[in-house]
Amino acid sequence: MDNQEGWEGGDKVEWYTQKDVADLLGVSKATVYHYGKQKKIIKILDPHRLHKEARYEKAEVDRLVYEKQSLPTGMSPNEVAKKLGLSVQSIYKYIQDGSIKAEVVPYGDERTTYVISETAFEEAAGLLKPSEFQRPKRFEYYHPSQDIVLFQKFHSSKVPEARVIRNKDNEWGFYLPNIQKWLPLEEGVREYQLMPVYPIHQSTLEYKGYVELEIPKDTVVFYPFVDYLYETWGMENIRLREQDNTILLFIRAGERPLTTKGFFAADILPFLIKGDIYIEEGHLILRSSYRKTSLELPIDLLESMAKLAEQEGISMSKWVEQKLSSLLK
Repeated sequence: MDNQEGWEGGDKVEWYTQKDVADLLGVSKATVYHYGKQKKIIKILDPHRLHKEARYEKAEVDRLVYEKQSLPTGMSPNEVAKKLGLSVQSIYKYIQDGSIKAEVVPYGDERTTYVISETAFEEAAGLLKPSEFQRPKRFEYYHPSQDIVLFQKFHSSKVPEARVIRNKDNEWGFYLPNIQKWLPLEEGVREYQLMPVYPIHQSTLEYKGYVELEIPKDTVVFYPFVDYLYETWGMENIRLREQDNTILLFIRAGERPLTTKGFFAADILPFLIKGDIYIEEGHLILRSSYRKTSLELPIDLLESMAKLAEQEGISMSKWVEQKLSSLLK
């Protein structure tokens, strides 16, 4: 750090350059300029322009640095969103309702932000981050206030096709494949008049288990199959988790008319993980690989199993399945 000594009006002063101040406070040089205008720090006059860069008196800068160091430290809402695989808007909502504990700290020019400690993050992750053994939760693929779902197809007179996706910051928006451009939701609706191609809601099927698939995003059948599921089965009967290169799908077992010509049952069979898929009399039929059974066990054993399952964040049925599977390997 440039702790040099300068001379102004014959008085000896210590100073920092504008870049020094920006680095010390973790702000931009433009913010440093505004701090000087607001008299938060004192800019040293240089009427003859003897120095290439603006300089600021050391004492006030050191005071701001000390105040910053005394503030709580931790992760920003944006960092937490990335770690949990959620949107930043969701993180702010969870902060407001108390699901995520956060502290308010000053940020930039007369603004504030939130800081989430490591402990608060771990607590939130236990509640909000889905484990690999859990079926995807609705917030992973459904935006309730906008009533849209991941990969849903939109279009307009200006845009033949747009897909609902989230960007690297987990913000919802539209991807325009023909020009390879991502748009925020508001811009897509306002500037391009994007509208959904199909409805995404259907009645919920009676629960008879799920069929599981994992489909690569770049396979030809991916979009036609997803469009068919949303339109014909409805988002109420689907659970979807986006992964790096694939999509994990849990679909309620049942049957629906197969009206699309965009794919055949044989096209999706290679991606089947659990269950069965076939066509019968013009209907796509999904059958779960699970069969309901019952066991009589001591109450204290059941209670212990329930506690262990809760600690792992999974259902007791899933916990029993995992333990039995490990024993039978």
